[in-house]
This record gives sequence, C-alpha cells and structure tokens, in this order.
Amino acid sequence: MGYKMIEEIHETPQVIERLIANEGKKINEIAKMFKKASPTMVMATGRGTSDNACIYSQYLFESELDIPVALALGSLYTHYKTPPTLKNGLVMGISQSGETEDVCEILKQSVRQGIFTIGITNNAESTMAKLLGNNTILMNAGAEKSVAATKTFSASLAAVLLLVYAIKDKQFDIDDLKRMYDGIFDQEETIKELAQRYSFARDLVILGTGFNYPIALESALKLKETCYISAQGLSSVDLVHGPLAMLDPDIPVLIFAPDDPTLSLSVKVIEKVKETGSHVFIISDNDEILKKGDLSFKIFSTKRELYPFEISLFIQLFAYNLSISKGLNPDLPRFLHKVSKI
Repeated sequence: MGYKMIEEIHETPQVIERLIANEGKKINEIAKMFKKASPTMVMATGRGTSDNACIYSQYLFESELDIPVALALGSLYTHYKTPPTLKNGLVMGISQSGETEDVCEILKQSVRQGIFTIGITNNAESTMAKLLGNNTILMNAGAEKSVAATKTFSASLAAVLLLVYAIKDKQFDIDDLKRMYDGIFDQEETIKELAQRYSFARDLVILGTGFNYPIALESALKLKETCYISAQGLSSVDLVHGPLAMLDPDIPVLIFAPDDPTLSLSVKVIEKVKETGSHVFIISDNDEILKKGDLSFKIFSTKRELYPFEISLFIQLFAYNLSISKGLNPDLPRFLHKVSKI
C-alpha cells in the first residue's frame, strides 16, 4: 500500500522551491510594509502544528529582529470575548487550512483594530486568505491528504524564515536546505531501522532547546498522531525542573543536540538523563556528543535557524516508519480529521 504521508514528505524540497518562486515578490512587499510600520512587538497565533511554527517564529523574530513575540490566547477572543487592544504591533496567523476558528477570529479582531496583520496558509480560498488578501503568504504545498502535517509544517517554517530574511535584507540560499534534505533522504533506510527499534515503546520523551524546542513539540505531536505513543515534547532546560523525576529505564529519551550555542547545555542534560537509567537517543552533528547515546543519528552542520528544517524532516520519516512498524495507517490517525474547526 502506498501511503500519502511518505509521498508528501518527499515533496518538501519542491514545496519550498515553489514557495520561493511564487511568493517571493509578495514576501518582499510585506517586508517593506513591516519596515514602514516598524512594529514593536509581534503576536503569533496557530494551533497544533501551526502553533509549533509560531514558537519557531518567536526565536527567529526575537533573535534576528530584536522584537518580542507573544503567542495569542485564543479563548480570550472566542469565548471570553475580551481581546487585548494592540498598538504598534504585528499580528501573524498560521493555519494550513486557513479555517481554524480562533486563529481566524484573532485575525478578524486585529484587522478591525487597524493592526498590521499577515497570514500564512496553504489554502488560497480560505477564510484567512479572503480576510487578509495580499497580506497572505501561501505555502504552495499543494493538497496534503495525509492527516499528519509534514510538507505544510516545513513550508510554514520557510515562510516565516523568508519573511524575516527579507526584512533584514538577507539572502536565502535554498541550496543550504537542499543539501540537508538530500542528506536526510539518503539515510532513509537507517532511519527506518532506528524507528523499528522503538516499535514497542508506549512512552517517549523528546527534548530540544533554543530553535529546536518547537521541533521537540512538533516531534511529540507527530508520534502521538501517527503512532499513538504517549510522547512528551519538552524544553531540555525544563526537564530538570521537575519532569526528570518521571524517567526510568522503560522511558526512552530522544534529544536534539545540534552543534550550536546550546550544545553545552545539551551535554549537561544528556548526563542528567543517563543518571536515571533511561535509554538515550541523540540526534546531533557533533561526533563526541553522538558517542554518549545508546543510539545516535548524525545530521549535517548548518545555521542555527536551519537545524529545525533538517530535524523535522528526520522526525517525520522516523514517525512514518514507526507507524508502519506498529501496523498502523499513518495517513488516517484515529479520531482525527485534516481540518479542525474547534
């Protein structure tokens, strides 16, 4: 049986190319409006996978543009009916369907308040796209039929990255991504073999810090959706502030430990985890760190803001292969639908 999830994962490089080709001019125009508006803060809104993309945007906007980013509280808009009044800010919504109820309500309120508002979606006919018009960046991912978002998650990260780069007048070299993607795809058989090692895992902890914290969250979501595993995505720092107590030899720990400024922290956390007796699976580009794992997978060295693209592709392939090894259908997770109106 051919599964849509794996087909859509493999479409990711072409999706990013289409995004650049078709939306590049619009992204540059939005960047010009951003510079003119000169917002002093950003409020981002999304749900599920899109919420994780919003957290990535926090790291990117704050580190590259020195602008604080807050995540919107949807229930203030949809249930409590007490939305905050924003001044001199930017509101950014991310939703692959463009129909998520509270995301759209937040954007509507922002437009009513006259706030500079942009959206990122995969649906040109969606409520979001119709509301925001030319302030909408389209993912250009094509139809995504598998319930678990893969290529649209990567496209949402890319849209945010391209916008920030345009604001800073930085050039984006897609070859940087292509090299990483090719490297991951070349190791698909290795990823399959690694995933099969976890076929009987019922619990899993996934750790990441800095730019890879949102990828830890996204990884846990993918494993919950496709493998029905009780996966927890945590900040590497937060682990030692309480959750460390739950670890034991029956709970494997995956940790993303790229060789960026967070590496020394990751080393300390790995040592803490090993003291609990938990199995440790390390994903890194640092050979010395990889030796510390019970299992390891080597990624390619890159810029701090690009590691999430590489690691998310790895975890998508990992989750897909783990789902298959468990005899599940990764395209159709139980109880879930592609578009959630709640």
